[in-house]
Amino acid sequence: MIPSPRNASSTPASRAIPRGFLPALGAFVMLGWLSPLTPAAPSAAPASEDPGFQSLFDGISLQGWNAPDRTWWSIEDGAITGRITKDRPCTTNQYLVWTGGELADFELKLESRLTGEGGINNGFQFRSRVLPDGDVAGYQMDNNLRTDWLVRLYDEFGRHTLAWRGKQTVFDTAGKAITEDLAEGSGPAWFKLEEWHEYHLTCLGPRIELRVNGRLAARVTDHDPRRADPQGALALQLHSGPPTQVQFRNIRLKILKPATPTVSPPRERRRSATLRDAAAHWDFGVGGHQLRNPLRYVGSLDDVEFNVRADGPRALPHARVALLRGGYFEAQNPLPNPVRAFTLYVRSRHPEGLWSGVIFDGLPPGAASGLRLSATAGTLQLDLRQGDRRVHAEAPLPAHPPAGWSDFVVRWDGETLHLILDGSRVSTVGWTEPSLSLATEWVRIGAEVVNGKASRAFHGELEEVGVWTRSLSDREVASLIRATRLRTHR
Repeated sequence: MIPSPRNASSTPASRAIPRGFLPALGAFVMLGWLSPLTPAAPSAAPASEDPGFQSLFDGISLQGWNAPDRTWWSIEDGAITGRITKDRPCTTNQYLVWTGGELADFELKLESRLTGEGGINNGFQFRSRVLPDGDVAGYQMDNNLRTDWLVRLYDEFGRHTLAWRGKQTVFDTAGKAITEDLAEGSGPAWFKLEEWHEYHLTCLGPRIELRVNGRLAARVTDHDPRRADPQGALALQLHSGPPTQVQFRNIRLKILKPATPTVSPPRERRRSATLRDAAAHWDFGVGGHQLRNPLRYVGSLDDVEFNVRADGPRALPHARVALLRGGYFEAQNPLPNPVRAFTLYVRSRHPEGLWSGVIFDGLPPGAASGLRLSATAGTLQLDLRQGDRRVHAEAPLPAHPPAGWSDFVVRWDGETLHLILDGSRVSTVGWTEPSLSLATEWVRIGAEVVNGKASRAFHGELEEVGVWTRSLSDREVASLIRATRLRTHR
């Protein structure tokens, strides 16, 4: 389970999204530990007694497993061990990722035990995504000491609890959940988290079953096309919090159906090169987790949902988005100021086509300088202020299709301000300045803040936002929005 911002029992108004594991994480990314997983044979280990199962842990080393900071992990008592102590506290979840490839349909067996101070939490991820900062999103076997439920099936960064112990949940194609009792898993627990116990997880298509010590504990059947994950990474978790020791051993895997390799097309690779040059780039499928300029989400648990697959007209096949229902994001001083040129890129949509609210705000009330991009009554509006000088530009948002995804680009080259909507230059304004400030204090995405309270919140979907401290070329903008060229609006 992720830290308390996503825990249903604790929903404070503001929480920081984890910044990652180490400043040196970039080196790990360059070495490719977070690159797309490719199938590989499980690491060498003694033969499993279960027919068809192969061992993923040799009992003496971390061969076949990796993490940005391996110092949280060791081998003790013949088990993979993660430990948090009073002398070495942990404020960010740590993950040890199996490097053997993504998993689709499979059976997994492993033994575990969890000890520590208080009602500590832990678990392991499956069919999940490894994020740029080393966090992991997706399905999870979640457990928690000093609770009645002890284990459950969970959705990290997504829908949260899928099925408690003793429950079975079916999600239909509209995302509606129907939960019923599971007689075999109900009643008093037949195991203790503090003692060695075995998990047996089976994923077969939309059906996920969790057994503990041979007894069915929880079941999920997931037909939700926007939230179900057919394949992904396997990762062991060391949850942040009080002193904790978690151990895993006898990790065995049987592949029932191999995962499908994913390859980025050339256009996406060119686009990625442009994104790497951004001063800030936020992927909202997981709340803006990035190596640089992390965002903080502000709102309650029900004000946002992450890790949702994009749908609707112009949706991208593998994109994940955030659904905003009143919450917003903020980051303090995320951008260099002043700048002599800039480009702002936003990909967003409103499912009903009812565009309204603040999308990007670096211009809070009373600020002398800054930029704001908002929508009112179906019109995209740009406001730029630099001292006594102000610029206002606007353009009608697309009416067809009303629920489609849109790409907004604001570009300034030091002399001219361009507003580009879905590949068309819809507004051009002369604006000659030696430099300007995009945001003097805070950047807020999804709302503006007036007297400490959110105002004009954007109720819609966000995929990504990027900011460059230079004017991107037409070719770069076209690749960014996945177009062959820019058009002039007539």
